[in-house]
Amino acid sequence: MKYCFLFFILLFSNYTYVLSSIFDAHFNFILPLTYTQLHLQFPSNTITDLSTLDIAMISKNKSPKFWPQRIPFAAGISNKQTKLFYYQFEPLGYSKLIDIPILDPPIHDVAITRGGTIFSITSANFYIHQYDFKSKNILKQAQHTIQSPLKCVSNHQSTVSILFKHSLNLYRYRNNKLSLIPAISNKINATLSNHRCITMSINPKGYMLVLTETNLLFFSPNGFLLKSLPNSPRYDLVDFTSYGDYLLGSSSHTSLVKYTSNGFLLFNSPYLNPQEVLSELIIYQPYGNLCLISHGSGAYYSMNTSLSIDSATYSINASNQLAIKTNFLLTFPSLVTITILDSNNNRVTLEHNKKLSSGSHQLSWDKLDSNFKKKSIYFTVKALYSGSNTVEKNYLLIQSL
Repeated sequence: MKYCFLFFILLFSNYTYVLSSIFDAHFNFILPLTYTQLHLQFPSNTITDLSTLDIAMISKNKSPKFWPQRIPFAAGISNKQTKLFYYQFEPLGYSKLIDIPILDPPIHDVAITRGGTIFSITSANFYIHQYDFKSKNILKQAQHTIQSPLKCVSNHQSTVSILFKHSLNLYRYRNNKLSLIPAISNKINATLSNHRCITMSINPKGYMLVLTETNLLFFSPNGFLLKSLPNSPRYDLVDFTSYGDYLLGSSSHTSLVKYTSNGFLLFNSPYLNPQEVLSELIIYQPYGNLCLISHGSGAYYSMNTSLSIDSATYSINASNQLAIKTNFLLTFPSLVTITILDSNNNRVTLEHNKKLSSGSHQLSWDKLDSNFKKKSIYFTVKALYSGSNTVEKNYLLIQSL
């Protein structure tokens, strides 16, 4: 069921091409994606190229009663930015790619919500369409005049933003009503006025990342600048995970980088497929899976957790009791189990299935048996979603100075 409903990721898929080899610690290469596969899945579609796609799981209160869970809703731009389309799931027979008429292309960007709202922008207009999953009708809700927008993004819930060259407009969209959030917009724009913007992302918790020509700007949900990092090499594609991390790609080089929502670097890694530089990067958040699309082909990946242990030290107090401290890095939200051997070589559990987010962590334990010293500490780490891979490592305890 999992791979049967992942829109383009699946729609391109030919399961005889499933690959299991891991080319990197952070990704599993699963499938190559081609336009030939797309045309086999949708014989009557007119898509000749894909420039932009947004994909989200349908809200439970919107999904028809007998539809399988985790079916995605998606909308995209194709045919040299002249076609806006959405994906209509059909439980029996072929699903469909259906055009949405836009009278003033080129269409620059598209963003969606889990409730079936489709936001799109041209050079002069901001469009809002609404798809009804039960009646299978789509209606234009609104059309707003707008001048030279760059990007249109949403967190798939109720927050949407229009990005301009030196500013943004942040909105709430609820009950078919669009409301500007001026205070937060103005706070962010005080920073953006000194930058030339490229693209942005808003994660489920409301944190924002704006990519500019020179910097990566990480903002809190209230609009405070949390961190500014150099955008070098230049990244111009970004999407978010369910847990709020950002994955960045580029249309000029074949490297991916991952950050937490507050700008902590998790990893930097090249990718092998597609061989060309990217035109789009999409994460299907419920699975934590990744789709990389170039102009001629694409590739589908699951993502792994990885573990880096920076230190594991012990000390002994005057009462001959042992204290242990450890620092380590997780690149994916994970369940962590930590054990240590006692003097009889039996494993003693310090932590069991402790749920930890991506990032750097420090854990400590005290008043332990002193016979644990000069032993190894054992880590078992299991990713919380995507491929749910498991990593096991042991590390020799070193006495602290």
